[in-house]
Amino acid sequence: MSLASQRLTLASLALLIAAPALLAWSPGTGSPDAVQGFTVSATDRTDVLSFYNTIYAASEDFAATMAWTGAVDAGNAGTTSAAFKDDVRRRINFYRALVGQPGDITFDSTKCTKDQAAALMFSANRAISHYPPTTWTWYTAAGAEAAGNSNIAYGTYGPDSIDGYIRDDGSNNTIVGHRRWLLYPRAQIMGTGDVPATGTYYHTNSCWVIGDFKSSAPAAFVAWPNRGYCPFPLVPARWSLSYAGANFGSASVTLTQGATNIPVTVISRTDNGYADNTLVWEPQSLPSTISADIPYSVTVTGISGSGVPTSYTYTVTLFDPCVLGASATISGPAAPSTSGAAYTFTPISQADAYELRVSAASTAAWTEGAEDATAAQIQSGTTAGYALRGSYAVHSGSKAFHLTFTDFVDESFTLLRDVIPSPTSQLQFYDRGLFASTTNTLAAEISTDNGNTWATLWSRPGVGLSSPLLDPAFISHSVSLAAYAGKLICVRFALRMSGGAIVISTADNCGFYIDDVTVTNSTQLVGTTVTALSGAATGFTLNAATAGAPLAAGSNYILRVRPQVGTRWFGDSPTKTVTAAVANGYAAWAAAQVPAVTGVPLADQDNDGLSNGVEYAFGLNPVRATASTLMPTPVQNGAAFGVTFTQPAGVSGVTYGAQWTTDLVNWTTIPDTGSGTTHTFNVNTTGRSRMFFRHVVGVTP
Repeated sequence: MSLASQRLTLASLALLIAAPALLAWSPGTGSPDAVQGFTVSATDRTDVLSFYNTIYAASEDFAATMAWTGAVDAGNAGTTSAAFKDDVRRRINFYRALVGQPGDITFDSTKCTKDQAAALMFSANRAISHYPPTTWTWYTAAGAEAAGNSNIAYGTYGPDSIDGYIRDDGSNNTIVGHRRWLLYPRAQIMGTGDVPATGTYYHTNSCWVIGDFKSSAPAAFVAWPNRGYCPFPLVPARWSLSYAGANFGSASVTLTQGATNIPVTVISRTDNGYADNTLVWEPQSLPSTISADIPYSVTVTGISGSGVPTSYTYTVTLFDPCVLGASATISGPAAPSTSGAAYTFTPISQADAYELRVSAASTAAWTEGAEDATAAQIQSGTTAGYALRGSYAVHSGSKAFHLTFTDFVDESFTLLRDVIPSPTSQLQFYDRGLFASTTNTLAAEISTDNGNTWATLWSRPGVGLSSPLLDPAFISHSVSLAAYAGKLICVRFALRMSGGAIVISTADNCGFYIDDVTVTNSTQLVGTTVTALSGAATGFTLNAATAGAPLAAGSNYILRVRPQVGTRWFGDSPTKTVTAAVANGYAAWAAAQVPAVTGVPLADQDNDGLSNGVEYAFGLNPVRATASTLMPTPVQNGAAFGVTFTQPAGVSGVTYGAQWTTDLVNWTTIPDTGSGTTHTFNVNTTGRSRMFFRHVVGVTP
């Protein structure tokens, strides 16, 4: 007549099922070294952001992979590594995919060899020509053949040359012929030859672009900058639109940004056989920096030609690929139990991974003085060749930071301290200027997104190039951080060329010294524990593992999550500060067991068929197998079939219920007719030949 059973439901528990992350582009962000086969949705901001930060970035370290074996003085063109050639080809296919063309360019080894001979001639003769004379040093017919069929560059090499060809600036390039060949829809086989700067010789490149074309390609407009989202660092001064067989002789361009008309100057309508016919124009007012996405509407009218559309309208949105535009905001309890608590965060589209960072807070004063004891808290952005920390000039202690130029490259260092300023916080430091051009700039910069973007807080020019102008002593500076109150920041100092002459010297008396840096009245995040999360994650558990130690009642924990998109780590979520509370209810009971119960209420620590939550609700032993007969068992009493029991002392956060059925399929809830901590569940059995009963228990973790 009766069957005792149990079922556990969890109160306050939500099951989150995340859809699988979309691939940002084919072959996927899991293959940052891929060279071809890309398909990117240029109208999807995150898609382009991921594509840029993975594929474009993957070719940026080309100097380290070059492995050139030649020698200009000896007339040896040498070779470059396969990895370097992949860097060049990847950059070409990146641009082609972004404009909607197949990113399927391959390199021919013979063309690469001839291009290498051309690059050698250019470097040796300190000049470039598509028709090199036979009198040139190290002239070869193979090199001359390559020069006549290639884009050629002097002063750049590798992927940098590809960028230059796509920009196509300079008075000789108004028809943007280099760009047209690289983005030509029928292109399929190219080559590259590259020589790095050595001694008095400069970088050179020869990139074979003419010949071995596809027999045909789908007719399509090819625009640069591309239709859709265009990374701001790539935006050229010259914009262009191409179409096979188009006549742009009477075409006109309208460019608008919102309701504002942007004047343009058409600089080329020429139809002269450089890949597809192309219209080229220069917008008269483009921003030098951007703080938000900027969409431009482009309309070209007056186009003619057999089968060619007479007009074309599209939108180009300039955006900063270092700005994600989304945040993984954390949600969850402000007072987690010392046994732990679950949290969720807003998922980021196309995230490859996340990092959870749990920190403690310290309001103790600190000073960064370039001393050996705190060297690990500095990230150097200086060129190898001189010591960032030196003792020539110090404000206090034995060392100070030294920024000077070793080449035509900006120098910097970053304080690896995560700081939250208050409304009264000041960035305080001391500096001393020595020999440096007045066109150079020392700047203190601040980032609120883990160093992806920076803003200038303070700056000063170089003091000059004569001894009387040098700072005789360190100068104190104090800069308000009130505008950043409550935000997580990091700070760096940078010495920038700023477009003028520079003193290239690592001598002690050149550049600037910086010492005794601090942020007053601030909170520093310390003792950080980092936990890797998958790209599909939508939450995490704060516990002893993710906090780095058991949670202590009354202690504060600062939580933040940062996403990785396109192999780039972006800024942290807004911080969430929580205070661990004394465990009670199920959590306290679980911690008090010997050994402690580590599973959730649905788990079965002792594998006896009764879940942890059920054993808690009925006062049973969760770490020793318990017979189910110790559960409150229903009995027959006349026409009533049911059970009465008293809730065990100290049990809280539990709801008790019961259900009955005659077919084990359709269950009916039985009302609780007890009162207080006594629970009674009865059902009338009149007219029923069999009946089944089960307990339903809800437990708050």
